[in-house]
Amino acid sequence: MHRRYPITGLAIAAAALGGGAGCGGGLEQRVAVTTTPAAQRSVQEGGAITVRGDYGPDEHGPYVLHGTYHASFVQRGAGVDWATEVPFTAHLEQAVASGPARTIPLFERSAQRGSATVSAEGRWKIVVDYGDSPYEIALTPAR
Repeated sequence: MHRRYPITGLAIAAAALGGGAGCGGGLEQRVAVTTTPAAQRSVQEGGAITVRGDYGPDEHGPYVLHGTYHASFVQRGAGVDWATEVPFTAHLEQAVASGPARTIPLFERSAQRGSATVSAEGRWKIVVDYGDSPYEIALTPAR
């Protein structure tokens, strides 16, 4: 080992031992990871649309929307302090032939749940910009 690069020897030794800081001394913790089944990711019923996902970014649709909708979201995660999380962020997005897509903001909240009222006409995707927990978004026609 050269005196000039003493850290190289330490890095090689750590790699040979199969560990590193925070690796638990080679013991692996197994965590069950569940995902939202494909059949439950997008459900349309009586004019209402419900989409589910594991995390964002993600997108669903397009869906044909006509009128005003009550939009709500819920995030699921054990032991999460929602007030300290990065905001769950989602919007509606409509493709445009020339230029950038049109968007309607839905949510940008550091919370387990939230709601908004939006109006939209035409074909729109539901886009989750950021979410680090399983989520559900529902669009229900306002009556």
